[in-house]
Amino acid sequence: MSDPQHPASGSRDTQVKALIEIVGALAQNLRRVERKVGQSSGKKSGSDEEEDDLSEPGAWVLFTPPAAAEDDPASDQDPRRTIENFVTWYNLTFVGVDGGRARPIPDCWRQHDGLAMEVATLAYSWRAANVGPGATPRDAQQWLHQWRPGFSDRLVRDWVLPDCLDGDHRDTGSPPRPDRFDLAEQHAAALAQAKPPI
Repeated sequence: MSDPQHPASGSRDTQVKALIEIVGALAQNLRRVERKVGQSSGKKSGSDEEEDDLSEPGAWVLFTPPAAAEDDPASDQDPRRTIENFVTWYNLTFVGVDGGRARPIPDCWRQHDGLAMEVATLAYSWRAANVGPGATPRDAQQWLHQWRPGFSDRLVRDWVLPDCLDGDHRDTGSPPRPDRFDLAEQHAAALAQAKPPI
């Protein structure tokens, strides 16, 4: 008989989810160790300490928060990484009982422009309420009480069809279009092709 709590006993998705949690926890522990090493070696730069605080979760955050581009200010990663990681984390954390309103964000979320915008703001409002020096338990509770249930309701009512929730995407609403990051990459590629060789 398989143990549902043991990752090896479940599907590949269960194993992937378990690995995401493990890697996230290891990354958070590594940041703490780096901070302690910096403190013990005499580093007292205020800006370094402030940057470290940007990715520190509040004491009330029980599960390792999703990795974000903002965790490393020196990184050149764009906010899409933050949003994509949040979607995976949300689907691990906030999916409710069968038949309930707390449904997973479907894999096709980027193909629904309104949903993509809402997912992006949901991700960043969660970070503001739960991660960094400005995070407060009151804001976290408001996110749980107001923003998440409202999003869950709109997800199934306004943004996607049941087919999408079942893993079989169907176009709805406005046609998908490139986001501003895709457009910037396309523009940079066009400029690179247009430049004459030196």
